[in-house]
Amino acid sequence: MELLAPAGDLPCLEAAIDAGADAVYLGLSLMNARRGARNFTPAELKTACRLARDKNVRIHLTMNIDISRRETGAAARILSLASDLGVDAIIARDWAVVGLWQALQNITRDDGRGHPELHLSTQTAVTNPEGARLAREVGASRIVLARELSLAEIVAIGKAAPDLEIEVFAQGALCYSISGRCLLSSWGGGRSGNRGLCASPCRVPWAIDGDTVGTAMSMRDLVTVDRLEELVGAGVDSIKIEGRLKKPEWVHEAVSLYRKALGPRQTTTGPGRPDRETVVRARQLAAYAGRDTTSAYLDGSFQGLTGVAARKSSRAADDAIGEFLGSGRRHALSVEVDDDDEPTGYELEINVTDKGVSCRCRYDGRSESWRMPKTRIKREKKAFSVEELFQHLAESPVGEVPLQSHYTNEPDFMLPPRNVKAIMATVSSFINRLTGRADDGTDSVMKAPLPTPMRAAIAVPPVDPANVRKLGELPNQARLSVKQLNSSLLPILRNIDLVITNAGPADMEFVGKFVEPEEFILSFPDVYFPETSGEMHDLAAYCRDRKIRVEANYYGSIELCRQYGLDFVTGPGIPILNHLAIKCLRDLGAKGVTMSMEADREQIEDVSASAALPLTLIVYARPVLAYTRIPKAYLLPEAGAARADGAWTDRRNISLQPESNGGGGAVTVFRSLTAFDWKTLVNDKIRVANLTVDLSGESLPVDIWKKFQRPGGKRGFLFNYDRGLQ
Repeated sequence: MELLAPAGDLPCLEAAIDAGADAVYLGLSLMNARRGARNFTPAELKTACRLARDKNVRIHLTMNIDISRRETGAAARILSLASDLGVDAIIARDWAVVGLWQALQNITRDDGRGHPELHLSTQTAVTNPEGARLAREVGASRIVLARELSLAEIVAIGKAAPDLEIEVFAQGALCYSISGRCLLSSWGGGRSGNRGLCASPCRVPWAIDGDTVGTAMSMRDLVTVDRLEELVGAGVDSIKIEGRLKKPEWVHEAVSLYRKALGPRQTTTGPGRPDRETVVRARQLAAYAGRDTTSAYLDGSFQGLTGVAARKSSRAADDAIGEFLGSGRRHALSVEVDDDDEPTGYELEINVTDKGVSCRCRYDGRSESWRMPKTRIKREKKAFSVEELFQHLAESPVGEVPLQSHYTNEPDFMLPPRNVKAIMATVSSFINRLTGRADDGTDSVMKAPLPTPMRAAIAVPPVDPANVRKLGELPNQARLSVKQLNSSLLPILRNIDLVITNAGPADMEFVGKFVEPEEFILSFPDVYFPETSGEMHDLAAYCRDRKIRVEANYYGSIELCRQYGLDFVTGPGIPILNHLAIKCLRDLGAKGVTMSMEADREQIEDVSASAALPLTLIVYARPVLAYTRIPKAYLLPEAGAARADGAWTDRRNISLQPESNGGGGAVTVFRSLTAFDWKTLVNDKIRVANLTVDLSGESLPVDIWKKFQRPGGKRGFLFNYDRGLQ
């Protein structure tokens, strides 16, 4: 069994190797799910690979986030760099990274070495045998399974693809939501866990109907050092220690304990039962965060997974709140890389929204975004309008870099002197960083020429001719839960595309009473587990026999569609942020795709200008923000299911409603009580095939649909559209 250790920087890498790791996983500063770690420069990655080779240790490079269209060039270059340096495996989430890895296989290396293996991240949330089969089909040699699986479920998945390696987490923090299925951090402030910037909102105190319930979503830490024999028996090939934000001392201690439990490297005796001291020390590793430990998921148990009672005022929760709320000052939101030629000047965009003043500066293929609060003007004579600021910047280049273009939605908006100075300082710092920073190898890597197969992979294809509907036109598609179907609702929706959600095999006869097979698309579940694979096969066969179109939201459901020859599109469970992912899904047989609900305006514009399939854009929804296997009855162990049914609210007024959602075992979803609503938005640059109103979370869906048929109205919450996705 492989022991896979975390490395947030070079000292952690050295600690992991010294403690006996068989392999180490790490990330560059771009495109990894721990962007808060120090991470590695290209030069440091070269050093890491050399150190690892000297000790016969493998290096796994994380590229396990959703990437934007403008980042596909950088992703291609990172993959090429990884291959050149001898990285052993790439850990991927986005379909674009899968496509780039496949393109890499068409390049023959002069030194005769092969390319890195493809491992699918836990962020892909593979939880069933069908997902494992598709992973193997696209070229993956390993899957990092979802952390919510039992030993029996791990066995079932392993049997479905026996030549596929299985990796599981063995020690470290647990997420409340199934990985890759959480929008909480993004919803609360644009910091997406699917982009590597999770602010841990699940760790903060929550209230239900106004009554505090402590940190009811804060999971205990995972410890399995006493269960390694069982993991080996379940067919696990690699155990992974979570902790790229940890210090070298913690990494050394964690790796040492699991090395002791597994036995010396390169032995075949297998793990024995560890002594009591080893188990106690492994549990103490979680003490830094003030959390208890668990391995209950391995038993298929969903009780005792959170630490509600003793954690209402924990330091860890307070720290998480501070990170989530931020300092109230400017902070970098994103840095993106594309393939532009030599820059001539920088671009600056300043937009005034209800949330504050949003700024974005672009230069040399990179962009940095930040937000400042609106500030009351005390001395009007010293204030600058946004347009006056642009004029000043146009006359004052940063070094030798001029202001090339600018945009604002409110040129007359007045800025106090300190905000003007802050904008100028941020622009200057950003450009000086790009033009005068010490060379760490990043620039040369990001500007290196790409091999022909990689350049062909990221090339922008012709836009599908179905993408002609502009944002601002009337919606032509609605989503309804099967429970909402009734004779009074359907006549209103007869002339549009209808997507029906949350329907299983037992519901199909009921669905048939209201709509004919050609009148709707059936949405397969966002997540399901091995015990319901049989039901999913029955559902797929039913759709095949009646020629019902299907929406796939999962690796497993894509595989079912392919196996049964179904006409399918992909839904919001397979979020799209780039054109390459669309091409990959088209090659797998998809007839359409859905834009990520997290996407901001610029990202939607980029994808709509490069979508090789009909594109769906959801313009209204009360989205599910988290999925958990903890049943409603166990959400609050001390109070029971009835108490948990109320409205969950945190300090930022994120409001959620838990719902039971099937999916194999007990899956609970937390749906937002607030909707995002783009009814008032008009944007000719956004052209799609479907503008969709998601009514599945509505108690009065007809009223919402009618609202979208009337012009005007009050501006609603726009999610990340105007504030930017970080």
